[in-house]
Amino acid sequence: MYDSELDRFKRDIHLVGFAVQRYGYVRDRRESSRACHVLRHLGSNDKIVVRQSQDGHWTYFSVRDSGDNGTIIDFVQARGARSLREAREELRQYLGTRPPAIDFPPAPPQRSADTRSAAEAFDRALRADNCPYLDERGIRPETLTDARFADTWRIGPRQNVFFAHRDDDGVITGFEIKNRGFTGFATGGRKTAWQSVQRPDDRALVVTESAIDALSYHQLHPERAAATRYLSTAGHPSRSQIELLDRLFSALPASSTVVAAVDADSAGETLARGLHSLTRRHAQLGFRRDAPTAAKDWNEVLQHVERAAGRSLSTPRASRGSFGPNR
Repeated sequence: MYDSELDRFKRDIHLVGFAVQRYGYVRDRRESSRACHVLRHLGSNDKIVVRQSQDGHWTYFSVRDSGDNGTIIDFVQARGARSLREAREELRQYLGTRPPAIDFPPAPPQRSADTRSAAEAFDRALRADNCPYLDERGIRPETLTDARFADTWRIGPRQNVFFAHRDDDGVITGFEIKNRGFTGFATGGRKTAWQSVQRPDDRALVVTESAIDALSYHQLHPERAAATRYLSTAGHPSRSQIELLDRLFSALPASSTVVAAVDADSAGETLARGLHSLTRRHAQLGFRRDAPTAAKDWNEVLQHVERAAGRSLSTPRASRGSFGPNR
């Protein structure tokens, strides 16, 4: 997959100057030419040959080690960078650049169906104080009845749980659908954001990839709950959702913190970096990454905690062995 930042490193950083300035190599003028540069390292006796290829990338190979060759990325990794991420950080520092903003995928084409049908379906669904499915997921009735989550969820047909998505004006545009082994979204609906009730004294916004993870995070961190609001994107956000987040961030009280409580996997890390980049546009905001430990998501953490505490979840014994896949 093409990576514009890596391509820039390979083209814009003159490998000869980089090796001399950063790693103590010396250019051997007698053996070098304008097109081919020979560099030696007096401490290690390493000898490399550097050229610029036809595609503009600077490349090298070591005379002493046939396995030491490639672009500037390979050069840095062969000399101590433990990962591609560390190599990127070193080369960004050398160029004096910041990490590029995450390029979120464009919003998928929206259905022409009026989102009012989704709003009407949510309005027909039942209000409740508890839910067997959410109880199976470790979420307690006192969490579900907390005023923070008033009318943000209901129970629909076949005991499906609906989590309402609302736009900037609070209008329902659709809803997340959760049940045993099933995750979906309202037919004809549009993903915006599931949000908890906002309060003027809030000083943190926790962003998750599902409403169940938001409820789980709330239950796991009661000491933070009083001044914390919650938001779910229902998966990786579209560009229109990112634009909505940007508007919501701009309206947060000064000195608020955006908390990326998204999944502990590669997609979650990508999303966390994107949220951090988005937060930087708002000088009044801080940022924190809260990744679940030894679990993929916060509901998995909650289920482990509830079982360890001896609370009997209502999940049948035969299905208690696996927490992660049921998202």
